[in-house]
Amino acid sequence: MIKLFRNIRKKLAEENKVAPYLRYAIGEIVLVVIGILIALGINNWNQNRNNRTSANIHLETVAQNIEEDLLQLDYMYKFTDTTLSYSSKLKRQFETLDPIDDNTTRYMTYLLLEKTTTPNKSGLETINNSGELPYINKSIQEILLKYYNILDNISKREEISNTFIKNKYEPYFFEHYSYILNIKTNWESVQEYYKEDPRTPKEIDKENFLSDSQLEAMTFGRYFQIKQQHVLYKDAIKVANQLMQKIETNDQGF
Repeated sequence: MIKLFRNIRKKLAEENKVAPYLRYAIGEIVLVVIGILIALGINNWNQNRNNRTSANIHLETVAQNIEEDLLQLDYMYKFTDTTLSYSSKLKRQFETLDPIDDNTTRYMTYLLLEKTTTPNKSGLETINNSGELPYINKSIQEILLKYYNILDNISKREEISNTFIKNKYEPYFFEHYSYILNIKTNWESVQEYYKEDPRTPKEIDKENFLSDSQLEAMTFGRYFQIKQQHVLYKDAIKVANQLMQKIETNDQGF
């Protein structure tokens, strides 16, 4: 084909037909440009298709990550639910609405527990690093970003909560109430630790407990912190399931 064009140009030039030669040359250039544009278009189409295919494969990794995350989120939702219940019961005991009983020590020690989620973000990181996010279905993009934004907020709330425990609640507890850790403490791990202790266990000082405004304030602090986390875990579970459904539907080609 190129040889044919060259022969036609040569013939026109030899016959000194300048105008036809120029028109032909311009037409040939236009054809070459069109050919290049078509080739580029095909190449871009193929590249976009490959990017979409790769992005969808990485979405499967995201789905696997979320399945792992849900195990932690479900656990943390139940944990915070129990913590809210115990801090609420302590509040009622401070207010003398409920009597101090054997469970009081259980409530107090439960508030010492630090918990942290460790979500798996390998799928999202791969998508971000490969620049494939724009090739994912728009509705999936929105839920994907919403889900990981909630996880970031959870991480921040957990850090605030755990820092409060380490710097405030735990030091105060061990300074003023370490004596309640004994065989009579209504907590399995504590009872196991002191099961062979022959000493007479001490009971909680009810009068001191009821007048301890600082402990009451810290109990409120733990309640408020956990309440924020509890809501976030619930939201994360809801959005995670929505995202899983979207990815599954996307995989089926709908």
